[in-house]
Amino acid sequence: MQGTPKTNFLRKQLIIAGIISFIFSGFAFVHSHTTETGADNTLKYFKAHIPPLINAAKALRNAINNITEDSVSVEIARSKLAACRNEYKSIEFFVEYFFGSTVSRFNVPPVFEVEEPSLEFQWPVGFQVIENLLFDEKAYLQKKELRSNTDVIILTAEGFESLLYGRQFTDAGILESFRLELVRISTLNITGYDAPLLKTGIHESATALLAFKENIKPYLQTNKAMADSITFYLNHAINMLSTNNDFDKFNRMLFLKAAMLPLQKYTALLIKSLHGQAHEATALNYEANHIFDNRFLNIAAFDTTAIPASKPLIELGKRLFFESKLSGNNKRSCITCHQPEKYFTDGLNKSIAFDEQHVVRRNAPSILYTAYQYNNFWDGRAPTLTNQVLVVTSSANEMNADTVQIVKKLVAYRKYRKLFAKAFPQKKITESISIRNIGAAISAYEKSLPVMTSAFDKYINGDETAMSPQQIKGFNLFMGKAQCGTCHFAPVFNGLLPPLYNISEVESLGITTNADFDKPVADADSGRYHFMPSQFYIGAFKTPTVRNAAKTAPYMHNGSLQNLTEVMEFYNKGGGNGMGLYHPNQTLSDKPLNLTKEEITELVSFIESLTDEPLWLKK
Repeated sequence: MQGTPKTNFLRKQLIIAGIISFIFSGFAFVHSHTTETGADNTLKYFKAHIPPLINAAKALRNAINNITEDSVSVEIARSKLAACRNEYKSIEFFVEYFFGSTVSRFNVPPVFEVEEPSLEFQWPVGFQVIENLLFDEKAYLQKKELRSNTDVIILTAEGFESLLYGRQFTDAGILESFRLELVRISTLNITGYDAPLLKTGIHESATALLAFKENIKPYLQTNKAMADSITFYLNHAINMLSTNNDFDKFNRMLFLKAAMLPLQKYTALLIKSLHGQAHEATALNYEANHIFDNRFLNIAAFDTTAIPASKPLIELGKRLFFESKLSGNNKRSCITCHQPEKYFTDGLNKSIAFDEQHVVRRNAPSILYTAYQYNNFWDGRAPTLTNQVLVVTSSANEMNADTVQIVKKLVAYRKYRKLFAKAFPQKKITESISIRNIGAAISAYEKSLPVMTSAFDKYINGDETAMSPQQIKGFNLFMGKAQCGTCHFAPVFNGLLPPLYNISEVESLGITTNADFDKPVADADSGRYHFMPSQFYIGAFKTPTVRNAAKTAPYMHNGSLQNLTEVMEFYNKGGGNGMGLYHPNQTLSDKPLNLTKEEITELVSFIESLTDEPLWLKK
């Protein structure tokens, strides 16, 4: 009998997990002898923690079987889920790094994913699906799906040890898994990213750090100078998490500044001293001290096809950014919609179109921080900044230019012939002035813009006077109760997903066309669906940075919200669905955040602290 696609997907996951568990069940684990410092210790640790996870998952399944309409039975199941998640956190660093998407998919967000470009649907499965179902008002009606998701966890965990068969594990890999786990704790775990309803993120972070503590021990013996610092900050972090694990009240700012950022710094120094470090996370710069070091993200990783930036290329790009010859009427330039004094926006709901009679389809976002993402435009249709420039210049509603004519106009000017010759010294002048190189130069300029110079950046890096108490409270809300940090990820506070920073997430929020949330009107823009026709992309848009948001009103892709207070109210109400609209693919939770007016004011104040100094205006 043929089931639904969702049923078939769960059945497939159960089969895969069962095969993993069964195929190697008769094999003894083999790990060839090495001279690695801590790999054997970590492997023993990992194997020892598999049975507790399996037992916790089975206890969860039993609790699910006992669910009735009685709320007590549901609470028991929730507590068993929390216990099971906690067991997983003790091996998370190892599983997420070495097994990746193969077996760690049972701790992914409870939303549909789409494999591009095949557009195959990936139904969510695992912990977060179980969490959502257990917080349903009629959880007792969801027992079949709850059991199926729990069975996937059980069978997958039973197959963990078999996946070790014949594999070689090195110190370099183990150490990088530690490094990434510290990033994961600092950006995801403490925000409640994967347990927003249970709100167990603080307790789980303590468990993850205890695992880190146990497994880093052999490496500390190799460098006594680093050992004392790592031990101090590690114990401090664990103590902070253990003494106050109230999710909404936990002081994340203090935790990061006093413990986690120094721990990241000294762990990085230890790894560097051991030599031979792995670097699978290419978006990360391992010379940086911690996640809020402005060197942390490797800007070149976001567009590996880009021409390496040079001073002449950046100078050319800046000149072209202001150049009206790139438009069809010699009146418009990049600054028409991206004005430097307005933090590279235009302050309009939607920008004026080329014909000066109409408006373009969407709001003009700032170009600041656009280099730190994998998809450009609101719907993510441009894979690189260079490509984005070329799309805009040829757009009938924006620059309306003929690319051949652009090149001819620039070739005719001696100053541009000189600038292109300096920027592309290896090419003939007839080859250097091309539409592709125009795009490369402008994108190089955009990447060169000074960022991460805000009051927040100064404070998090040691200037205790840079932020007000109200702003600090706002940060703690942003990363905690308000759940902003579960979509706007640190350090850029956009959709760039930690700890690998290899995905730019898109979200469907149920955007309205107005700010009257008592009488909301749904926005009809199809979003990413317009060029990637999957039903799960209807109304989906990229998650922009909130850095400089205090200077870049109005907000959302349609400019419907005029100030940050309105934005906070929108999220506080649970987006469109929380206001009674019907958006079947909304990825934002429709549950109210229950933020007070004072808390909203504090959140707005924090976002104001993310305003960079406009150094680009200085000559």
